[in-house]
Amino acid sequence: MRLVRELSVPQEGGERMDRGWEEALKDNVRELVEGLGYECVQVAFKTEHYRKTLQVFIDLLGGVNVNDCETVSKALNRFLDEEDLPELPKGYYLEVSSPGLERPLTTPEHYRRFRGREATVRTFELLEGRKKHTGTIERSDETAVTLLTETGECLIPFEGIREAFLVFRGLEPKGRKKPSNRKDRKKRKVQSCRADNEEER
Repeated sequence: MRLVRELSVPQEGGERMDRGWEEALKDNVRELVEGLGYECVQVAFKTEHYRKTLQVFIDLLGGVNVNDCETVSKALNRFLDEEDLPELPKGYYLEVSSPGLERPLTTPEHYRRFRGREATVRTFELLEGRKKHTGTIERSDETAVTLLTETGECLIPFEGIREAFLVFRGLEPKGRKKPSNRKDRKKRKVQSCRADNEEER
């Protein structure tokens, strides 16, 4: 597979190098994943405990399974083996998975698709006194998203977003709601006694 654009070669002995190769590689990964018929939700480089990982989130209408992840992983491995990428860290790990319940939001289309859902958005700079914003996705266009937070509407430009993802609160427990305090429990008990007395009459 041909690269979209030429990757930068690191300078000998230099600690810093042109990071443009990362974006070039991400573009090629997205192209490959989408060519296989999947949605490429996110491509990212992660470093945790000195372990470098190329992380790829994929999705499909109806969800993805282990076989889907294996198909994409094999295709990416072939691509990375065939291309001579001196910039790619040695001993890196390739991770292909579904985005999960708290899926990343990386494009304007994602915000439109999940309008009405709760999301958390982290910004590079302070916005209204904070960098973390959680609220309902109210609307979005090609330049910004508007969240409805506890303090009102918050307009966040896409260029200022560090990361964003959906919020999953879990399932509400089934059955009758438990009394919130002692007075509620006492009230329920009195009502129950009254009902029993009426039946006896």
